[in-house]
Amino acid sequence: MTQKFTSGYIIGIVIGVLLLITSNNTIAAQDQNNNTTTIAGQNQFNPVPFNEIPLVVINYTYGQYKFGADFSIDFGGLPVIEQDMSATSVPNMRLDKDDTNLHLELQCDSNDICDTSLAPESVRIYLVNDAIQDIHIAENSIPTLQLGSNNNCGSLSIEDCANFDFSIPGNIILGNYKIVVEMSFDEAEWIFINPVEIVDSTYPSNNNVTVRCDDLAIALITWDLLIGGTDEPTRTNIEDMLGEENVSPALITDIIDPPLERILGEVKGKCNNLDENVERVLEGVNFEFLP
Repeated sequence: MTQKFTSGYIIGIVIGVLLLITSNNTIAAQDQNNNTTTIAGQNQFNPVPFNEIPLVVINYTYGQYKFGADFSIDFGGLPVIEQDMSATSVPNMRLDKDDTNLHLELQCDSNDICDTSLAPESVRIYLVNDAIQDIHIAENSIPTLQLGSNNNCGSLSIEDCANFDFSIPGNIILGNYKIVVEMSFDEAEWIFINPVEIVDSTYPSNNNVTVRCDDLAIALITWDLLIGGTDEPTRTNIEDMLGEENVSPALITDIIDPPLERILGEVKGKCNNLDENVERVLEGVNFEFLP
């Protein structure tokens, strides 16, 4: 009798354990389908995927810079931070401290969340020391240099809220920083980070050189004609040669955008005494058709 009771008892325990495991697996599967993980009774929600986050666009007098989100954070339960190690970035980004045409906006496509669905709260743009690691910017409270006021969204969409002018303090120390755009929502946050050099175009330094407008215009026209007449294998060979010599940037597209695009914009905007034939040909220079 005792042996029979013990065997039944053991069988009951085994069945109970199997049911418990099955139940837990079912709950876990349901949570996964809902992009939710439960840890110690608290939920963790997956942050917004990076392919649903728009690009940040910083407009300046002679063009614009575009870069992607480095961090997507969710605060719906236990905080979850995801980092995009291949986020779109801008090499050799430079901003003039006296530029009065600095403007922030978003570039949204059909997949991006640019509406009010995440309840946007505020958008900030600021500078931090370039020695600070990106992950520390996302995780910690660090010293910042605000570029304009904290823009509260109210009832605006995130696209409308992240659309405003900003400026660089006139007394800033020139040099290298990281520019950060921080978008806060009810239970989420997006953080965009890109290295930037703050310069003063009116102040001579070892980083500036004086060239004649007509010489620079001819150089840009020649570059446009030569590179536009090459095929992809030739451009690849040029990039390979630059890479082997550790020249950065080595990619043709990175050489053009933003460095040559910036120079082209400055020549068109500032050089007002060009030969009329040179000026006419210069107006036709456009690097955007390159792959």
